[in-house]
Amino acid sequence: MAIADGMQINCSDLQAVGGTRYIAIRQHTATDEITFNNTDHTITAIDEAAATGANWGVFESRIESSSLTISGTNEGKEFSTYECTLSWFIPGFTTAQFNQLYKFDGDCLMALIVDNNDNPSGTTLPTTDQAHNKVIGVSNTLPNQDTNSSDRTQQWCRLQSVEGGTGAAFSDEIGVTITLVATQYEIPRQYAGVITIDTDGLGLATT
Repeated sequence: MAIADGMQINCSDLQAVGGTRYIAIRQHTATDEITFNNTDHTITAIDEAAATGANWGVFESRIESSSLTISGTNEGKEFSTYECTLSWFIPGFTTAQFNQLYKFDGDCLMALIVDNNDNPSGTTLPTTDQAHNKVIGVSNTLPNQDTNSSDRTQQWCRLQSVEGGTGAAFSDEIGVTITLVATQYEIPRQYAGVITIDTDGLGLATT
């Protein structure tokens, strides 16, 4: 879509809702092969090796507690910088939860965020294709000359903060808020390939 094509707002846009359905996270690996479609500004494949797909962990959150915020700025250069902040609240404060979250620390991550707007307003059936999504920590802008791999320009996600506690009173919340951030030089892309959720709901595969 060119600038001269314009943009219209329809009824489903006006009725769109906020929040996310779930968040999937994986670590960049040296063998990752990512296929970009720059015409549609999408990602058509994320593979751990050639044509093998990739496995992600699915992290749920308490309803109405997760969000993706994208802030773009331009300081007179030929590109804009986009700060992408992903935050969600996990109820509970167990050792097992902290051990799982601690694995994020120091890793180069990518995140796939599926929101609540896969189906138009008024549709009652749940979607099965997870088409309305955004991927952060993966970018095809400003690649090095010797490679097109997304992990060479350091535009990945990283753990910014883990905040939470038991509270002091019986009525206080117990839980942890996780915040991941990614600095990119393009807006997040949609993953346009196939997303298959594991039967136990704890993971998914992109193919």
